[in-house]
Amino acid sequence: MIIRKNILFFILILSNIVFGQVNLPTVPQTPQIQNYSNQNYSNPNNKYIAPNSSEILISNDDQRRQQSQNEKLISEVEHNEKLQEETRKSINADINEVNRTNYYNLPSLTNVKGTEYYRQVYDKMLLLNIEDYSVKDVNFDIENAYFENKLDKAEFDKIIKQTAEFILAKMREKNFDVNSNTAKNFVLFEFFSQPMQVKGFKEKHFPIKYDFEDYWGRQNWSKMFVTKLLKTKTGQCHSMPLLYLTLAEAIDAEAYLSLSPNHSYIKFQDEKEKWYNLELTNTMFTVSSFVLNNGYITAEAIQNKIYMQNLTKQQLLSQFYTDLASGYLHKFGYDEFVEQVTNKALELYPTSINANMIKANYDTERLKYVVKKLKIDTETQEGRERILYYPKALELLQAMQIQYKVIDDLGFQQMPADAYEKWLGSLKNEKHKQDNEKEKEQLKRLTKALNGAKNKMNKQNKS
Repeated sequence: MIIRKNILFFILILSNIVFGQVNLPTVPQTPQIQNYSNQNYSNPNNKYIAPNSSEILISNDDQRRQQSQNEKLISEVEHNEKLQEETRKSINADINEVNRTNYYNLPSLTNVKGTEYYRQVYDKMLLLNIEDYSVKDVNFDIENAYFENKLDKAEFDKIIKQTAEFILAKMREKNFDVNSNTAKNFVLFEFFSQPMQVKGFKEKHFPIKYDFEDYWGRQNWSKMFVTKLLKTKTGQCHSMPLLYLTLAEAIDAEAYLSLSPNHSYIKFQDEKEKWYNLELTNTMFTVSSFVLNNGYITAEAIQNKIYMQNLTKQQLLSQFYTDLASGYLHKFGYDEFVEQVTNKALELYPTSINANMIKANYDTERLKYVVKKLKIDTETQEGRERILYYPKALELLQAMQIQYKVIDDLGFQQMPADAYEKWLGSLKNEKHKQDNEKEKEQLKRLTKALNGAKNKMNKQNKS
């Protein structure tokens, strides 16, 4: 759940540098100085007329006064030219200094302890087959990087394996076909939504609850993790769907991650090609109109397919790259590694709204850093004009604005936290409860019909 950074600081203050007309510093022109020593007097007969003494005194005074003014103007012009030359030299010196140092990139965090684990996971992910990889393993590696490889992979694998066996055993106890995708998803959803006990298994399973405390992960990013969910039996809209996909993979069920503003949920298709939306945060079936009615999905967003789509394996891998970048920046901050990982995510899924927002946030942080390093005072026109002497800084400003335009063109609309909470709460109203029960009953009937047909066929084959 990435939140857009405050772009107004740059758009309102610096945008006139790119799109407006800027008055560049100009060199004052040398004024035209009149020469009063060669005046043309009216004298049609071309005769010499001697001036009287008072005229001579006035003429001499005027000449001395004009000469003084001319000398003053010349002195001012020379002074201005000298100041401008000094300014140019100072700016050139600044530019040369900038060219000798890395002013245009955020400081690298490569040497910060702990960052190496993220780079190791990134290198490992680059080797994955984008259509055939383990959701369980990739997600664990990302979470383990945050904890600097201190998680127990063998214990994690054991929990997932035992849980998958528990779910399959429950299917058999219900006489469900363990090869039916509909039956698998139905029982898996029940695993999240209600108490469950199976003969032969010692422990009773209880529903997974929503964690209302810091569900954005702002104070503790590990709140987003599947490993945290398994430990506390509580999660939110990031960890719950990922656990669902991990277990679906373990029992060989087909299910997909789908996104909506600030949110993710599960979609799957039954044998009759009907799609179902599973809202794990409130453990309910939902209809597509409910997702649309949150008020923050625009027509452009639907057209560009950034929401409500079942993510392919490749697009899901892009989302994992985004998760890797998110964990890194929450723990360490922004540097070129965040850009590198985000670019890979966008390579796999160019219209990924989450990856595009991280890129926009990165561009913003980098420009803020560059403006500060160049000592550009954005409070004054004179200070803002200094950016004109740094073409690379202008390029960063333009790149940032282009990236935010990409997000706007995709149809993104920011959903405030209180609006998201209100939308989630609306799942509890009577109409959605009724819709949920109808969906569950319909799916249950379909599952029984499929299993009845399967059992009948098995009996025929035996006879």
